Amino acid sequence: MLRRFALSTREPASLGVLSVHLDGERCRVGCEFCYLGARTDDGAAALDLDLLEAAVERLSWDELAVAVSEPAGAAAPALARLAALAHRRERPLAITTTCQIAAAHPELFDEAARVNLSVDPRKGPVEPARTGALADFLHARAPALDIVLIVSLITPEFAARLIGGGLLAELVALKSVDKVALNALKPPPPWCDRAFWLGACAELAPLLARALDTRLFLDCYVAARILGLGGCPARADLSPSPAGLAFRACVYQPAAEWIGADPAELADRLRDFQPPATCPFPIK
Repeated sequence: MLRRFALSTREPASLGVLSVHLDGERCRVGCEFCYLGARTDDGAAALDLDLLEAAVERLSWDELAVAVSEPAGAAAPALARLAALAHRRERPLAITTTCQIAAAHPELFDEAARVNLSVDPRKGPVEPARTGALADFLHARAPALDIVLIVSLITPEFAARLIGGGLLAELVALKSVDKVALNALKPPPPWCDRAFWLGACAELAPLLARALDTRLFLDCYVAARILGLGGCPARADLSPSPAGLAFRACVYQPAAEWIGADPAELADRLRDFQPPATCPFPIK
């Protein structure tokens, strides 16, 4: 897969949003549907923060998005250095985490422009009043913080509650929440197929008419691959590996496209970066 990353002396192409995972294993929550569990080559690996910083420094990106898993205590030193790097570049820093971590460690977002809160029943009760209260708390501490809910369709039952039961509309209506992203599982389970999404979009038509791409955002493969609303946004990713760092052109793909400990080599390979032509998982 590396053949599309030709060596070049030109200025590197922007990766867009560069995702960074600080650990090479599943987080303590251990969701059975988590895409991290399907990764084939990260394994248990300690984060080499100097190597990560050197790689991120050499790459071209528009936003740095750092995933903070449970337990969150070890994330602070890495976040501080990555935040300083983002500020030097005058680029935004986003942090993706759980509501539990956000409530317990709001200081993690002191240098962030946005926090993405993962919302689904595996991570705690999904209650609009509770979620709104957390967003109020975070905004009171950091008024400029952009708060996004990433709501995952983890089961048909939860999907029915979100779509037919009106829960998604309630979350979108929360005044203290800036945006809601409707997230599909990757790879999609059999029930979450093209027919499901077309039916869901039809059922959500009134909500989509007033909120699509302003307050409500659809999953990348749903928008790009099923509905044809623009191309793949790409979501390049760096994560720890026993051999140094692992790079993926798409954060969701199981296998890394490059594993190594030479940031200069990685930067050279990514000078002609293009979003993946196809999704790393089947869409039926």
